[in-house]
Amino acid sequence: MADGQRTSSADGTTDGKNDVDTSNAKAQRTAVTAEERAAAWDASGSATQQQPADQPLTDEQIEAKLSYADIQRRKSRPRFWLLFLVSLLVALIAPYGIGRWLALNRTDRLVTMLSSIDPRGIALLSWSVAVFCMVSLFMAFLDNMRVKWTAAFLVFLGCVQFISGFCLLKTRFWFSTYAVYGSAAGAANAANVGILAAAVGLAVFAVLYVVILIAVKKTSPLNVLTEDWAALIMFWTIEVAALLISIFSILRMFA
Repeated sequence: MADGQRTSSADGTTDGKNDVDTSNAKAQRTAVTAEERAAAWDASGSATQQQPADQPLTDEQIEAKLSYADIQRRKSRPRFWLLFLVSLLVALIAPYGIGRWLALNRTDRLVTMLSSIDPRGIALLSWSVAVFCMVSLFMAFLDNMRVKWTAAFLVFLGCVQFISGFCLLKTRFWFSTYAVYGSAAGAANAANVGILAAAVGLAVFAVLYVVILIAVKKTSPLNVLTEDWAALIMFWTIEVAALLISIFSILRMFA
């Protein structure tokens, strides 16, 4: 009797365990099936929201995936800056050397050419080249050193250096120009006066602009002068005034 009771109780315990294992297995299969369905649903939803593989990413999307260091490294452009510095040195040295060589070795041809030109026209030409050199440099900085503005700045800078070379621009240039060109020194002096007028106009504009930034309050109506378009108008006004003063007043001393 005792053995029979033990056998029946053991069988009941085994059946209970089997039922528990069966229910656990069913629950696991149900959970796995639910997870697979959810994963398949997420995959189908993300696939519909993804962009086509052939569509390029915008700059904002690229920068959103990059760190701050990667963004700064991407914007640094070391090759561009190296090429810019080399080109800047070439534009500063080579045209000035060529112009000075022409002044000292082809003096007769330059005297013949300068004698037939009105000094006021020479002053206007040199002033224009110098001012456009400055404007192209400003635009290059405002436009993140875009290639077209940078190239324009280097070209105009080379022209300014060439004019400075064959007109012997330096401190007390009138002595050098008279020693080299003689009676035709007035045209060379006019070119130097035009370049110096542009430089003085730039200096006056820079000082005035800084004073406006410091002294004028943001609530003042004069604060409009700090806007880009207003600053550009003020720059051209000062430069034109410097040109007129140099042509009708200062140029008479060197003509």
